[in-house]
Amino acid sequence: MIETKGLSKQYGAFPALSNLNMQIRKGEVYGLLGPNGSGKTTTIRLLLGLLRPTSGWANVGGHDSWDQSLQVRNMVSYLPGELRLIGSMTGYGLLRFLCSLRGGEGLDRAVAISERIMKLDLRKKVRNYSTGMKQKLALAQAFADPVDILILDEPTSALDPSARTDVLGLVIEARRAGQTVIFSGHVLSEVEEIADRVAIMRQGQLMHVEDMRNRQGLRMLLVKYAGEPPRTFPDELMLTHKNRTGNVDLFEHRGAVGPLLGWLQRENVVDLAIGTEDLKSLYDQFHPSEAKDLGELSR
Repeated sequence: MIETKGLSKQYGAFPALSNLNMQIRKGEVYGLLGPNGSGKTTTIRLLLGLLRPTSGWANVGGHDSWDQSLQVRNMVSYLPGELRLIGSMTGYGLLRFLCSLRGGEGLDRAVAISERIMKLDLRKKVRNYSTGMKQKLALAQAFADPVDILILDEPTSALDPSARTDVLGLVIEARRAGQTVIFSGHVLSEVEEIADRVAIMRQGQLMHVEDMRNRQGLRMLLVKYAGEPPRTFPDELMLTHKNRTGNVDLFEHRGAVGPLLGWLQRENVVDLAIGTEDLKSLYDQFHPSEAKDLGELSR
C-alpha cells in the first residue's frame, strides 16, 4: 500500500531524513517510533506530498506522493501532531464542513464517534473546547473519513487514559475494516498493543523494523547452573545465547516450551527466571539516552 525508496529530505547541510526504504502492507497497523527530531513527521509529510523530497521517492496506493499528491491525499485521512481547528465553528459545524470536502460522506459516523465515544457536546464552539476535546473532535473526523489509509501523528498526546483506550479501540476497528494505519507516537505501550510492525527511527534514519507477532513468542531466560555452564546448546531448542556471567546464561527463546523444559531438567540448573522482553527493551537498544524518560511513558 505504501512504499518508499531512497527517500531523503535535506535542509541545507541538515539531513532531516536519509535514504528511507520502507514498505507498509494493506490492512496493517504500522507504528513509527522515535524521539522528536528522529524523522517521523518529515516522513509523514513526504508521504502526503506536503514536502518535496531531495532525493528518492514515495508511492502511496499506486500514486507518486509528489507528482500525484492530490490523489494521495484523497486516499488518506491525516491527523497532524500540531492541531489547528476553526474556533468560531461549533463542533458539529466543523465536522459537517470537513465531511463536505469529501462529498458529505462520513458525517453520521463522525457525529456518532464524537458524541457516543468521545462524549463531546457538538453544540459548543470549538474555541471553548479544551486541548483534549479538540483532539477528540479531530480524531472522530479522521476515523469517520471513508479512506483506505489513516495517518495519525501522536494521536493520544493530549488525551486522558480513558480516551486513549477508546482511540486504540478505533485503530483496531479500522484494521478490521481493512484500512492501513500509520501510528506515530511516544507511548511505547500503546504502540506495542496495536501495531503489527514497528519502525524505530533515529536522527533521520530507519534503524530497525520489528514484526510484533514474532515478539509474542519471544521469551527471555536467565539460567543459573550449579557448576560449569554447557558449552553448546541443541539447535532444535531455538535458543539464542545473549550473555554469560560466571555460571549464569541469558537466552532468547522462540521455540516450543516442552523441549526446553526437558533440556533444562537434564542440565544442572539451580535457578531459573523466565520473562518477556517488551518493546521498551528493543527501543532502548537504539535510543539508550531516552530509556529513563520513555520508561515513565510506557507505564
